Amino acid sequence: MIDLSTVGEGGLVPATVAARLAPHIQAADPMPALLAFLKPRRMLLVLDSCEPVIAAAATLAGALLMGTPGVDILATSREPLGLDAEQVHRLAPLAVPIRSEGLSASQALAHSAVQLFAARMAAGTGGTRLTDADAPAAAEICRRLDGIPLGLELAAGQVAAYGIAGVSSRLDDHLGLLVRGRRTAPPRHQTLRAAFDWSYALLSGAQRAVLNRLSVFVGGFDAAAAMAVVSPADLDGEGASGHVVEELVAKSLVVADRRGPEVRYRLLDTVRIYAREWLEAAGLGAETRTAHATHYLRLFQAALPTWAGRPASEMVPRYALEIDNVRRALDWCFTNAGDDGVRMGRALVVAVAPLWQCLSLGMECERWTALALASPLPFADDRQSLDLHLLRAMSLSLASMVPPEQAAELWEGVLAAADRLADGNGRRQAQLGLYFCHFQLGRVRQALDLARRMRDEVSATDDASVLALVERLLGGALYVLGDIAGARRHTEAALALADSGPVTGHRIRFQLDQQIVARGALAGMLWLQGDVDRGREQLHRCLEQAMAMDHAYTTCIVLGQTACPLALLMGDWAAARRHNDLLMMLAERHGSMTWLPWAQCLDLILRLKSDGDAETLGALRRQMAALGDLSHARYGVLVREAALVLARAGDAAGALDMVKAALARARANEDGWAQPELMRLCGEIQSQRGDVAEAEALFRQAMTMAEDQGTLSWRLRAVISLARLQIRWGRISDAPELLAQAASRVDAGAAMAELDIAHALSNHFQGVPAPGPILAGPAAPGGGLLVA
Repeated sequence: MIDLSTVGEGGLVPATVAARLAPHIQAADPMPALLAFLKPRRMLLVLDSCEPVIAAAATLAGALLMGTPGVDILATSREPLGLDAEQVHRLAPLAVPIRSEGLSASQALAHSAVQLFAARMAAGTGGTRLTDADAPAAAEICRRLDGIPLGLELAAGQVAAYGIAGVSSRLDDHLGLLVRGRRTAPPRHQTLRAAFDWSYALLSGAQRAVLNRLSVFVGGFDAAAAMAVVSPADLDGEGASGHVVEELVAKSLVVADRRGPEVRYRLLDTVRIYAREWLEAAGLGAETRTAHATHYLRLFQAALPTWAGRPASEMVPRYALEIDNVRRALDWCFTNAGDDGVRMGRALVVAVAPLWQCLSLGMECERWTALALASPLPFADDRQSLDLHLLRAMSLSLASMVPPEQAAELWEGVLAAADRLADGNGRRQAQLGLYFCHFQLGRVRQALDLARRMRDEVSATDDASVLALVERLLGGALYVLGDIAGARRHTEAALALADSGPVTGHRIRFQLDQQIVARGALAGMLWLQGDVDRGREQLHRCLEQAMAMDHAYTTCIVLGQTACPLALLMGDWAAARRHNDLLMMLAERHGSMTWLPWAQCLDLILRLKSDGDAETLGALRRQMAALGDLSHARYGVLVREAALVLARAGDAAGALDMVKAALARARANEDGWAQPELMRLCGEIQSQRGDVAEAEALFRQAMTMAEDQGTLSWRLRAVISLARLQIRWGRISDAPELLAQAASRVDAGAAMAELDIAHALSNHFQGVPAPGPILAGPAAPGGGLLVA
C-alpha cells in the first residue's frame, strides 16, 4: 500500500512507488526497472489518495497494467483515473435512517451508519451502549452527517463530553464540533474541516467557484438551476457550468441522481456547509441567493398557466422536487433581501400556490402569504393583492385556523375585491368560503340560498368544474336539511359534470376534488335511503379514487364525512379504526384543525368500545366539551357515538343531556338529516331509564320524520327500537307488521346489522327468543354493541 496524498508533484510518483517496492532501483527514470522487477510477480498494489497527482497516478497505473500481467491495482480517489481497464466502484456513504423520530435502538442499528457511530461511541466511553431513549438523536446525527464515516467517528468521539443529545444539538456547527480525531490518523483525517480543506485545495479555480455557488441550494437541483446561479466570471474560461458541475460529480463533491428523466444534483449537507462558508467569505452570498430566488420565480411563473390544463399527477412530481428551494428562496426574499426581495417574494407566493394546493400545504401557504401581506410596500397591482388575500383566506379556512366569523370577514373582503376587478374565479372562491362559514355556524339555510344564487350566476357557463361545484354545494345543503332525494339529484349531477371534464389541475381548483367528494356524499345518501349495497359500492370507489389522487384535504373530507361515519353506522369498528387512524395522521401532518379534534374524539370512542376505563371516559368528556359548538353537521354521528359510550358506561343522564342538546341544535339549524336518529337515540336512553311513554313517542316521531325524508335506514332503526320497547315492556301491538315492512324496503344484499337484528326480533315475535344484547338495546350497559 502506497499513500500518494503527500507526494505533491506528479513527476515523483514513479520514484515513490519504486522506493517502496524496490529500493535498489536508483535510475533517473525508474519505470523500465520497476516494470522488469514486477513482471514475474503476482501481487495487489494499493495506490491510496491519488487526487493530488491524479494524472501521474493514471499514467503509472496504465503502464503497470500493460507491462505486469500479475499485478492488480486498487486505487482510491475522489475521481476515476480514466483508464480503459478501470472498473469504478463508487463508495456511497453509510446507510442512514430515513427518519429519526420514534426509532428504537434495534431499528436504528439496522443501518450501517448507526452501527459505526455506536461502535466508536462505545470505544470512546468505556462500553456505553445505544439505548432506545438515545436512538432518535443518534439517528439524527448520522442523517445530518450524511453517513460519512469520518464525520461519524468524530461525532462519536464527542459523546463522552456532550452526550448523544448534546452532540445532536450542536450539529448546526458541523465543522466546528467535529475537530478531534485519532492522533494516529493522517492530518487530513483528524478533523472534518481538514478533510474538506484537503479536497478543496485540489480543485481548480472554476471548480471552487461553482461549488461555492451550488451551496445555495437545499436538497436537489437541476442543470438549469445550477446555470442560473453561476456567473461567467466564475468559470474563468474553463468551460460551461454544466461541464464544471460534472467535474465536481466526478470528484464526489456533488452527487448526481440519474434515475429520472433529467439528472438531479445535490450536495451533501457537510459539503454544502463548508462551501457556503467560502461563498460568504467571498462576499457573494447575497448575489447568489438573489439569483437562486430569481430562477425559481421564473420557473414557477412559466408553469402557472399550465396547471389548469395538465393533470396534477403530471405537474406535482415535476414541481414538488423544488419545494425545499422555494422555501429557501422565500425565506431570503422576506427576511434579508429588502424591498426588492418582498416584491419578488410576493410574486413567487402567487406562482407557487397551485403546488401548495395540490400538496395540501395550507399552513405553509398561510405562513408565506401572511409575510407577503405584512409588508407596507404597495402591491404590484390590484390583481396581486386579490390573489394574496384569496390565498390567505383559503389557507386559514381549510385549516380552521380562525373562527368562522373571522373567516367570513376575510371572504367578504375577497368577494368585494373580486367584484371590483370583475374576477369571476375570485368571486366563486369567495362564495365557496362563505358557504362553508355558514355551515360551520349552523346556518344551513343561508348556505343553500348562497348556492342557489351561485347557480343563477353560472347557469350560462360551459365551465364544467364551476357547474360541478355548484351542484355539489346544492346537494350538500339539501342533504343536511333532510331533503335526501333532492340532495341526491344534485350530487349525481355534480358527479356527471365532474366525470365529463378532463383530469387537469382544475380538479382541485376549488380546494377539493369535486368528483371524489361528491361520490362520498352520494354513498351516505344511498345508505340513508336504504340502498345499502350501492352505498357501499360508491364508498369503495370513492376511497380508491382518494387514495390514488393522494390529495390530503380531499382525503380528509372523504374519511371524516363519509368513510368513518358509515363504518360506525354499520358497526364495522375495524374499518372505523383504519379510516380514523389515517384521518388523524393526515390532519396532524397538514394542520387541519377542522378534522383533528374530530378524529381525536373518535379515537377515544373506539378505545372505549373495545376496552373502556374511567380515565379514557374522562378524556372523551373533556375532548367533546372542547369542541364547543357542535352545530356543524359533521358532528352528528360523533355526538351519537359519544352519547352511546356514556350511556353504556352508566352515565345515562350525561348521555341524554348530550343527545338532547344535539337535537335542539339540529332543530334550530334545520339540520334535518340526523334528527330521526337523534330522536331514536334519545328514546333508547329514556327507555333505559324507564320512561316508556316518552320513549315510544320519540320512536314514532323518528319513524314519521324518516318516512317523510325517505331515509329508510333511519326508519328501520326507529322501528327496531319500537319493537324492542314493546317486547321489553310486554306491550306488543303494531311492531311485528312495522318491522316486516321496514326491513323489506331496505336493499342490502350483503350483511347488514339492522336486518340481522330485525330478523332476530321478528323471530322473537314468533316464539324464538332474541339474544340478550339485542333486547338490551344500544344504550344498555352490557349490550347492544352490534346495534347501530
